[in-house]
Amino acid sequence: MKRYFKREAESEFGAGTAFLEITNGWPSRQVEVYGATWQWGDEAHPDHLADQPLDVLDLGAEHEISVAEFERMWSEALERCRPHS
Repeated sequence: MKRYFKREAESEFGAGTAFLEITNGWPSRQVEVYGATWQWGDEAHPDHLADQPLDVLDLGAEHEISVAEFERMWSEALERCRPHS
């Protein structure tokens, strides 16, 4: 089962927003946006993918978003960022 979430994020780039796809309780795709800086990760490119299960990530119903919103962000991240080596 897949679920989709949006939450505030913090990194060396400052404050931003993270969008996560959770599959069977684990992050499977993730987009992070810090102003003009975009990052993405998936199971094949885990550098920018959370490595903790959903029950540890402190995400609740108030963070859930639609699959359409996540897919819009995912598509834009792929357009903005080259795939990782």
